[in-house]
Amino acid sequence: MTEDALREDVDRIAIVTLNRPKKLNAINEAMREVIFRAVDDLRDRRDLRALLIKSSGRFFTAGIDLGGSSLTQDAEEDDREGSEVRRDYRRSLHIFFDEMEAVEKPIVMAIHAPCLGVGVEMAGAVDFRLASESARFGLPEIDIGVMAGSGGLSRFTRLCGVSWSKWLNMAGEQIDARTAQMAGFVQAVYPDESFEEEVWAFCQRLISRPPEVQAAAKLAIELCKDLDRSQGRHVERLANTPFMMRDNRDLVERVMNRRKSNEQ
Repeated sequence: MTEDALREDVDRIAIVTLNRPKKLNAINEAMREVIFRAVDDLRDRRDLRALLIKSSGRFFTAGIDLGGSSLTQDAEEDDREGSEVRRDYRRSLHIFFDEMEAVEKPIVMAIHAPCLGVGVEMAGAVDFRLASESARFGLPEIDIGVMAGSGGLSRFTRLCGVSWSKWLNMAGEQIDARTAQMAGFVQAVYPDESFEEEVWAFCQRLISRPPEVQAAAKLAIELCKDLDRSQGRHVERLANTPFMMRDNRDLVERVMNRRKSNEQ
């Protein structure tokens, strides 16, 4: 395992820590491989319930390592066709982010500091984005004459809307943690001094919930996002019926009976 990204499994949670502070955690291929493996393990191993991605140092990540990636060849040496460039991005990043989005277990990013470029793109593919007060977000690709092409434009637009996506992708502006929460990108912002404790407490609450319900909810939410209200309710009914009538019937009845007792 590379020292640039550390992996440990604690209490059913796979933890990946970006650990390249001298390079501002610029993400190289070795670091991506550690995250890739963790996502594969999350998908395949029953003992893992969630993945937490965090980092050390004064940046969460400054983005992709421009000097250490096969995706960023020197323009004078790059004789690939446009379709070949898109193919290489798809192989290296798109499939990876798609798998993060599709795996039926929760993935959390704990962002304690500036998160730029591919860090924002990866954040768009995970389920929960938790930020400290010191975090900020930006897509500086426009400053080198390109767009954020691995979800920075597409996923960010879906999550936060057209106006905020233009702010980052066209204007090249950054947003702080509270603005990111207001825009819908970040779900929670915690004080710097208690950030790690708050993140771990959230992860513990997360893995205490029924895993099959979480898996179905992740799929159902993705479906409902693009459906009208009536069709969305059909998805809810289809997904929920097995839990209510069979899988979690005892739990449903126990909670309902407890509530009735409290009301009396």
